[in-house]
Amino acid sequence: MTLKERFDQLAERERKLLLIFFSVFSVMVLVLVPLAVAMSVSSQRAENDRIRELIQSIVDERVTLGRRQAEVNRVEKRYARKAPALASYLAQVADKVDVDIPETQDRSTVPAGRTFEERSTKIRLRNVGMLEMSNFMEGIARSGYAVSISKLTIRRRGAKPDDYDVEMEVSAFDKEEEKKKPKSNSTEEED
Repeated sequence: MTLKERFDQLAERERKLLLIFFSVFSVMVLVLVPLAVAMSVSSQRAENDRIRELIQSIVDERVTLGRRQAEVNRVEKRYARKAPALASYLAQVADKVDVDIPETQDRSTVPAGRTFEERSTKIRLRNVGMLEMSNFMEGIARSGYAVSISKLTIRRRGAKPDDYDVEMEVSAFDKEEEKKKPKSNSTEEED
């Protein structure tokens, strides 16, 4: 028996119900399937956009990490060169900019953190102009060593417009050598 014969055997009411059922079923297939596909594609598109944003943020962070690594390398290079004795070094810088250092006082070395030591020297400059003083300070800053001016006191001297007495403390930071721990031998030779 074929489908047409079975359909003809049904009562009029059953035929109408069957036609309505197939109509609703076909509408659901024609509307709901594309709607489900569109929702799936939309969620996949949102997921792809999120992944694209994550990849872009990773690329952006690589640039940032590259800059940070370059800065770390620059600082490590600066600390790799141990600063010379501060008093003689400051005298050389002062000679280049025509400044006289009448007094220097070396301070004791103190630990600065876990891996650094700070050496400092206190100096006094007398009768110095602002241009000479700034050239002197710039010479210290551009030394290439891990040297900084940690204290600075400037006093105007007398009635002259560009005459100052200056006290400053210059610090050099040296990276301590890593101390190797002695290896303990668990198997000792016995005689």
